[in-house]
Parts: sequence; structure tokens; C-alpha cells
Amino acid sequence: MESIVLNLRTKSTLFTAVIATTVLSIALLLVYQLVSVENDPDLTRQIGWNLVFIGLSAGILAAGAAWWMVQRINLPLRRLAETMSAMARAGQLRSDFPAAGGGSEVRLIEETFRALAISLEESQRARERSYVEAVGAVVTAADARDHETTGHSFRVSLYAIALAKALGIRGDELKAIEWGSLLHDVGKMVVPDEILRKMGPLTAEEWHIMKQHPTWGFDMLAEVSFLQPAALDIIYSHHERWDGQGYPRGTAGGEIPLAARIFAVVDTYDAITSDRPYRRARTYQVAVNELQRVAGQQLDPNIVEAFTRLSEVELRRLRELCKHVHPGLSLPADLLDSLAEPEPERLAELGA
Repeated sequence: MESIVLNLRTKSTLFTAVIATTVLSIALLLVYQLVSVENDPDLTRQIGWNLVFIGLSAGILAAGAAWWMVQRINLPLRRLAETMSAMARAGQLRSDFPAAGGGSEVRLIEETFRALAISLEESQRARERSYVEAVGAVVTAADARDHETTGHSFRVSLYAIALAKALGIRGDELKAIEWGSLLHDVGKMVVPDEILRKMGPLTAEEWHIMKQHPTWGFDMLAEVSFLQPAALDIIYSHHERWDGQGYPRGTAGGEIPLAARIFAVVDTYDAITSDRPYRRARTYQVAVNELQRVAGQQLDPNIVEAFTRLSEVELRRLRELCKHVHPGLSLPADLLDSLAEPEPERLAELGA
């Protein structure tokens, strides 16, 4: 940065010296000519006016040249600053921002900033993957304790991302829905095995304990700094119903957080399309018909409608990503990539 300042200072000094020397030389030449013809009043007057004209022209030229130099540096710097401000407001640092243009000094600043952004992006991606790997270990362990089919939490997370994107959700809220979906049943790790694994119907007392798992999950994760509020909304409210008959709070309709309403739809879909000890998995169309039947009672009807517009082929593709998830094993690379980067689309050009 210091070399850039010195370079600009040197150029400005040289430019000013050239202008000053030129104007001074012209003025001295005209003064010499004026003195040499002092006995000719008409020529003296003519030279005087010429001197005034040239002096004004030189001043205008110097001012114009100085303005051009300032703009050549200032405008690109302003564009670069606006791009950086836009990224700061969005809370998203990206290395593919548009070039600001300008001279070598501005390009050097821009290249330095772009290299820093690339380094931070790589660091963020590495951290994100490590989060997914750590959470994945917890999630596979939680799924293994229940009778849910293997990969349930990963499937509903991918489904929830697809549905949220179809609803226009992006950025941090999308990431929060992903994390909340992955961790929605973490509270079941506190539920005793004799209740969680019981094959027959639960007693009233056992059911009361089971219904505490959203609260326990919320309490376990409420202080985890990287989880957004929407993630905790899913963990706490994923068993609430549109008609108010759910738990743990019995909230209804629009009082249920949006993220939890989105999750409830995909969770129901996955339950219908997955094998259970008491029945085989149902087809996509059977699941959609059931979602439409309970819309307005158990589920938000608007979100059910949005879900029915998702491609069956895409839902099958997402399901395939989770087929090789097993407790104690590393997550498959393609699933890990999908979870670490749930929003691969390029955002609109920053500063545009």
C-alpha cells in the first residue's frame, strides 16, 4: 500500500512540474518579447492580450488534466469501495465481483482484495465442511437410535433446501433451514431407549416424555453460536400443526415459524416415502395426495402447494445422495458437497 501511495505522489509531482515549467517558459518568453518591443505600443498590447489568453488556457489545461487524473483514480476506487460496501451489507464476501477498472494502482488494490476474498472463501468452505462432518456424526447417531430409516435427517435437509429455494428463500435463512433440518431430532438422544425403540403404542406417560424432545433439542443447541434463529425454530417447532393440535406449544397457522412449516411438509413427505417396520414406502404420487389431504389441518396449505411443484425426478436425485449414509462412516463426498454448499447459484452482480 505504501508503494502505491509513493507511486501516485511521484506521478502527481512530475505532472505538476511539467505543467508549471511549460507555463513558466511561455510566460518568460512573452515577457522577454514584450520588453524587446517596448517602443511599439500596438505590438505591446497584442502581446499582453496573448499573454492573458495563454495564461488562461494554460490554467484551464492544467485544471482539466488534474481533474482527469483524479477521476482516473477516484472513480475506479469509488466503484471498488461501493462493491466492498455492498458485500459488507449483504454479509457475503465474494471473489467474483466486477472489475473496477482504472490504472495499475487501482488494479493492484483490486487484485489484493480479490486474493484476500478467495482465501477467505476457501477458509469458509473448509470450516463449513468441518461443521457438516461434525454435525453429520451427531445426526447419524441420532437417527440410528430411532426406528427412522438411515439417512432420514439428511434427506429432509436436502428436501427442505429445495422447497425453501422454491419459495424464494436465499442466503443465511436458507442455511439456517438446512442446519435446523439436520438437527431437528437431536433432542431424541435424551429420550430413554425403552421409549424411543418401543415397537408398540406408547402409554400416556411415555408419550408425555416423547413430546419433550423438541424442547430438549432446543435447550441443547440454544447457545450454539453458528445456529441461526430459524434453525432453532425448526428444532423447537417441527411438531407443531397448522390447526394448533401439535406440540410442544400448540401454536397454529402463521404463528408457527416459517422454517418449521417448511420442514413439517418435507418431514411428512419423507415419512410416507420411506420404509417403516409396519409398512413399505409409498410412491411420490401417494405422498403428494396425502400432503394435499392434510393441508390446512396438519400442514400449511400454501407450502404444500409449493412442494407439489417440485420435480419428482429432483426429489429422487436428492434421496439417492443419502443412500450411502451409515453411522460411523464418513459422509459421501457428493452429499457433503451438497450440504456444505446448498446455494450454488451465482448471486446478482454486486454493485450492479
